[in-house]
Amino acid sequence: MEGAAVSEACSSIGSTASDACPASEWYALRDFLSAMGPHLYAIPGGYTVSLDYCLLHGQSSGRNLRSGRIIDIDHSLQMTHTATTQQAVVADALSATGALWFWSLTNVTANAGHGSPLSDQTNAAHRIDSDYRQPVSSVTCVPASVTNKTDSRHVVFPIFPYEEQSNANIQTVSSRDRTRQYKVIEHPTFMYSQLLDITGDVESYRLKWVELPPDKFNYSSIGLAILPPVSRSESASQTVVFCNIAASWGQSALEIETSGSGMGIAKSVVDDGKPTRARRHIGENQIPDAESWAANLGPSPIIILEDWARYLDPFIEELNATVFNVLMDSSNRTDPDRYLVSGVLSMLITNGLARTAWGSNLQGNVRVKGPNGHGPVDGDYWLANKGDVFQVDPVESRNWTSFVVESSLEGYAYNTLTVSPRIAIAIMMVYCLLVLGHTFYSGITGISSNCWDTIAEVTALAINSTPTAALRNTCAGISELHIFKLPVRILVSRDEEGEGEHLELVFGKIDDESAKARTVKPNTTYGTLPKGCIGEGKKGV
Repeated sequence: MEGAAVSEACSSIGSTASDACPASEWYALRDFLSAMGPHLYAIPGGYTVSLDYCLLHGQSSGRNLRSGRIIDIDHSLQMTHTATTQQAVVADALSATGALWFWSLTNVTANAGHGSPLSDQTNAAHRIDSDYRQPVSSVTCVPASVTNKTDSRHVVFPIFPYEEQSNANIQTVSSRDRTRQYKVIEHPTFMYSQLLDITGDVESYRLKWVELPPDKFNYSSIGLAILPPVSRSESASQTVVFCNIAASWGQSALEIETSGSGMGIAKSVVDDGKPTRARRHIGENQIPDAESWAANLGPSPIIILEDWARYLDPFIEELNATVFNVLMDSSNRTDPDRYLVSGVLSMLITNGLARTAWGSNLQGNVRVKGPNGHGPVDGDYWLANKGDVFQVDPVESRNWTSFVVESSLEGYAYNTLTVSPRIAIAIMMVYCLLVLGHTFYSGITGISSNCWDTIAEVTALAINSTPTAALRNTCAGISELHIFKLPVRILVSRDEEGEGEHLELVFGKIDDESAKARTVKPNTTYGTLPKGCIGEGKKGV
């Protein structure tokens, strides 16, 4: 991050700053710190992670800046503050896409102009699931002191408790009845004696940004030396806080929901880089744990130069103070320390990085139904998946940054997303195959039947059948499964009087010779009964 990309006007601002300035919306951070009160960054006994969020605004989107702290309880009680938020320009672009989606649904109906307008179903979700990254910043600090300008020691900066570096030393610090050990690395050129040369009001916080050599500080983006306020009479000795700042672009998924009441707050989940089975996410309810911190940041941090970092702490003319001083004072802490410092810094850095490329907009011409670029949005073209709603020149757009937005509309629909409908479809296909097979067989062979078309006819056939021992003990119900396994045939039976034949149900096995002799013959009338009975005959199959 270089200062050349930032306007010099961002070094001294009014009560509000240009949205393009890294320190823009500092007042939102101030109000957040003031509302959270003095316990915001107190060490939570027994907990390793805490999480709060601050609402920020883009040109058309709302974003949550998530801030939390990780405490290395098992080792040194060293605290690391981590913050993340969505990139403003990408969240704005996704918000504009959501609005465009709504207008595309206008006058588009679900059934070729005869159904209800889809604009009546405004609940939708719009998501960027690939090639999107958002800033994740971590800060850890260590206290020290300097007494005079002859102090020739090299300044040491802390490294993060999860880093494994062989060139790190251990520094022990005692305060508030606790002893903590920090892993620190010596800066090759920055000396303690140079700290007292930092200009500014000694009764205010003074900052000195220090670029950290990448060969020594593998995960670091930039360092910061902070001189807390002292009275002018005590300015000969000075407490100092050294902070190490690590920032990176974390792989993320961004989502915005639209509804009848308007646009929702941008939501995102940052992948922690772990293998799939052990994966955790940094999102609406989580920040990195001790193990996933290094995996998420990786060995390729954002390199922040001093000339860009200075725009994070501009002078506010109306308040006659810098942004950092205002934020520290707004916390209502009577004893501001390195824990509050690291929390404020993580939010400042993240907010500044999220404003990168501010002012970028969606490019291309929206496809419309009317001639010469006039008329309503061509929602049918977009929603029918015929192509992109934007018309762009392939040569002009060659170097543009592009994202794929997945939009889903909430409503009732048939789908095959779960197992149940897939099984049901398979059963229906098997049934259809059986029906088609029977139809083709009947059409080819010419063999069909016009008998026993109703339950009543089957019942009459059963009544006229000779009782069988195979169905014994079924008079009051069927309680055994084997009854349903019995084979059943319709065969010819001679009447007792010997005057004719009728058909009957035959249960159980029967020898082939008997079955062949009693086979139903085509075009033969069956159904005679003893004299004195009335009945209508049926022709055989």
